[in-house]
Parts: sequence; structure tokens; C-alpha cells
Amino acid sequence: MKPKTLIVLLAGVTAVSFAAIFIRLSTAPPLIISFYRMFFSSILIMLYFIYRGDIGSELEKLRQKDWLLLALGGLFLSIHFAFWVTSLNHTSVASSVVLVTTQPLFIVLIESVFLEKKPSKGFLIGLVIAGLGSFLIGFGDFHGTQFGLIGDLFALMGAVMAAGYFLIGGEVRRRISLLPYIFVVYGFSSVFLLIFCLVADLPLISYSPYNFGLFLLLALIPTLIGHTSFNWLLSEVKASMIGVTALGEPIGSSLLAIVFFNEYPSYWVMAGGSFVLFSIYFLWRQELLEGVA
Repeated sequence: MKPKTLIVLLAGVTAVSFAAIFIRLSTAPPLIISFYRMFFSSILIMLYFIYRGDIGSELEKLRQKDWLLLALGGLFLSIHFAFWVTSLNHTSVASSVVLVTTQPLFIVLIESVFLEKKPSKGFLIGLVIAGLGSFLIGFGDFHGTQFGLIGDLFALMGAVMAAGYFLIGGEVRRRISLLPYIFVVYGFSSVFLLIFCLVADLPLISYSPYNFGLFLLLALIPTLIGHTSFNWLLSEVKASMIGVTALGEPIGSSLLAIVFFNEYPSYWVMAGGSFVLFSIYFLWRQELLEGVA
């Protein structure tokens, strides 16, 4: 693996691990949090394009098919955030983050059923190890009144939407450079989330500076650094491997929860985290070996 790829991987996982922390700190409704996260991200990218003075030349390269795929990717991304952020109001951070990062399982399922791409035995073994680790992390939290079935279902639906988003991104990123890709797909996502907020009759501006500060942090760290790192990697590795990398997010979020909320991981989380870390190493090793073969 190239050193640059490894650095981007680590930066991406670290950045997205902050998402659940910032969301939990906010007092705004989930759809509002999701909308401003993507809206601020789009605005910051647009300002950068204006500074460079080449936004028009970049967007002119997009074909009609690209615009349709980017709109669909933005829709999947908006629904992913709507489901996942809402899930954090119904179940614990650990359960929500573990379940939403099951996206590689859905990526493999979609590729197998609809795209006729059969995963290797080694990849399936790695996913089983990752699944076991995710189960162990969540199992310690699945007790008493903290287990929210609705929240867990929302997190799983968020994982399905993320799988569709990364698969579309893997297709489009072969032809489109990173900045126009994220500008358009984040822009479409913010438009869809705005529609969701209007349909839900949510106020758009009656929130404290504290909340708007968190919205901006969500745009800067988990989105522009985290998700954009993963989108850059789509031109380097398969979409399924991006999903594998995201399995590190529950571990990062658990460690950050110690700092922000004084919440120490249970033995279940530590045991499951060991399995998840090993699965990431195992799957990337399989990927590198297949690339050499």
C-alpha cells in the first residue's frame, strides 16, 4: 500500500469517528443536524472553487449520466444521514455506530446480487470476523432499556444507504476528479435534506450559536476530512474496501467518548474492537495480495 493511501485511510477513520460525538453534543433535531452538515460542507467547497476560479470548467466536464448518478448518490447520502443521525436519538452511540458500519456486508450483497461480482473466500472470512467483532461490541450494550429496536433498525437502514452511496461513488469517481464530485454530491445531499426538513415542518434558523458551531465542526472534520478522504480512496481501491476501513469508526468513537463523556468501553467493546481491527488488517492484506497476484 502506498504511504499516501495509508495516511488518507487513517485520517478518514479518525475524522469520521468524531461524527457521533458532535451529533450527541447537539440539541438540534436529527434532520437539521444532517442538513447543516451537508450545507456547510457544500458552501465551503464552493468558496474554495471560487477562490481557484475554475468551478465552471470543472463542472462542464460532467455528462448527463454523471449528473444523474451524482443526484442518486446525493439522495442515498441524504437518506443515510437522516436514518443514522435519527438512530442516535433512539439507541446508544456504540450500538448505532456499530450497526451503521455494517455497510461492507451490504456492499458485498448488492455486488453479488445485482452486479454479479462474487467476493473471494478470503474476503468473506474477513467479513465474518468483522461481523463477530461488531456483534461483540454491540452485545455489551444490548441490555435493559438502552436497547432501542427502532434506533437499531434506523442505523441498519443507514448502512444500506451508505453502501449504495459508496457503490455509485466507485463508479463515478473513475471519470470525475475529487473536488467536483464531492461538491455536486454533497450539494444534492443538502438539497434533499432541506426538502426532508421542510416536509417535517422543522424550523431552519432558530438554533443557538453553540449548535451552529457543532454543525460547522461536522462539516469540517467528519465530512470534508473524513468522507472526502474515503471519496478520494474510491479512485484507488474498491468500494467494498472503503466499507471495510469504516469498520474502524466504532473503535475511534469509543475512544473519543472517554475524552468527551468519560464513558469507558466495556470488556465487550474491547474484545469486539480487537476482532474488528484484526478483520481490517486481514481484509487489507487479502486486497494487497490479490493486487500482487
